[in-house]
Amino acid sequence: MISKFFASAAMAAVMVSTTAFAQPVPGWQAEVFDQLPQMLEEGYIYEDVGLSLAQRVREMSDDFAHLQTRREFISAVNQELYALSNDAHLTLRYRPTAEVENAEPRRRPSGCASGDITWRMEAGNIGYISVPRIYGDDAYRAGFDAAMVELGDADGIILDVRNNCGGEPRTLVHFASWFFAEPTHLTSTEGRDMPTRERWTSDNVAGEPFVDRPLVILTNQRSFSAAESFTFGMKITGRATVIGEPTGGGGHWGEEMRLSDDLAVFMPQGRTFDPRTGRGWEAEGVQPDIVSSSDDALAAALTHLRAQ
Repeated sequence: MISKFFASAAMAAVMVSTTAFAQPVPGWQAEVFDQLPQMLEEGYIYEDVGLSLAQRVREMSDDFAHLQTRREFISAVNQELYALSNDAHLTLRYRPTAEVENAEPRRRPSGCASGDITWRMEAGNIGYISVPRIYGDDAYRAGFDAAMVELGDADGIILDVRNNCGGEPRTLVHFASWFFAEPTHLTSTEGRDMPTRERWTSDNVAGEPFVDRPLVILTNQRSFSAAESFTFGMKITGRATVIGEPTGGGGHWGEEMRLSDDLAVFMPQGRTFDPRTGRGWEAEGVQPDIVSSSDDALAAALTHLRAQ
């Protein structure tokens, strides 16, 4: 009888303790849980996955109340979202409205390369072009054009997209168009409630196209999104040899949607794929033809091209 009394008392104490230390969901977290489920249901690329994700988000609304900073909260939520979806693009992001409105057009994400396109001629008459990002402005595309014109007599070209975290799809088409003699179907895209679209190169470039000579693309795990799309299209058409590490696996595209004054979510709404096979590279990444560490990829590419 006494033992039952103490057991009951202990359980009551635990319940009181749990209740006493339970924390209310902060208002800035509540804004996420109020809006994100519906966004997932209505906008995520795969409807069934979006419904499952929305349900899980509703269930975990109390799980992170103890986290005091937005950085901790974003990290925890993103880990949960990735574990459920295996989608590297589906991410909660810290985006204060004032910072977005006043941001520089080329703000550098953490861990990603930035800056202008640079180029040089390596020994053996091999051109090298570093492409830190795939920015969407005319000046950036003109920088690539200048590199291609100056390296037009090279026996082979290396394009370096290591640490390139992506950018603008129209720019990757602009880049790709330099390496084909005629318009070529690179990839296709499809999205939820959207028609399939084909991505073709153009026959209008600012110089003589670089054809019938080898092209190598250098990649690593930080090559992501539009940089992967460029690499993927050049590989599946047989136009380039990929050397380095598997890429980051961001084969979905979408848009950033605001949740509050401080937070936004990037919502994947479609995917890019090989029209010949229907396969993309989401999660698994673009696989290199010649595997090398990121640090050794350039040397491996030079050795490969000099042996041609």
